[in-house]
Amino acid sequence: RRRGRAARRGMAEAAAKIAKKGGKEPFVAQLPLQSVYFHFADRKTKLLPLSDVPYVLRAAGWTIYGEEEAKIKAEVERVDGLGKPVSFNTLQGWMAENHAAYVRSHDNAYSALSTLCHEGIIGEKNSAVIQIQQLRRVVGKVGDKISPEAFDKIVKDEGGPTGDTCTVDELVSFLQQ
Repeated sequence: RRRGRAARRGMAEAAAKIAKKGGKEPFVAQLPLQSVYFHFADRKTKLLPLSDVPYVLRAAGWTIYGEEEAKIKAEVERVDGLGKPVSFNTLQGWMAENHAAYVRSHDNAYSALSTLCHEGIIGEKNSAVIQIQQLRRVVGKVGDKISPEAFDKIVKDEGGPTGDTCTVDELVSFLQQ
């Protein structure tokens, strides 16, 4: 158990160095569409329900905000027909055209967390220290909501921040694991 924590801590430190440098590399690992599409598509028709398009994009490592979902669905459904399931080729082509808009970098993640801290939403106002309980509350109420129980399990089981607070660097490092 100790060796696992030490290894995760070492990986977290390496990730923190990357994040601190402010990379333009994707914050979340990117997967090819082929590796995720067919887990969501209908087994017989090989078509994807329109409602699942944002989930497939997220599974492929794209960062899709809630308010962007309707726009994405509208753009994709224009090709295969309104309200109709989406083909692999349609989604692959759409992804090729829109890749840059939905793949967020380390800089984006670091800036977003820093802004939330400085605004006093997840930490002390004008500080780079995150209050874990405030973060827990926010992720339970905004976006793809994470229950408090799930948040605690993720943080505890995956080697997340151990105290009541952590720095933006520490959280970014943990999220990159």
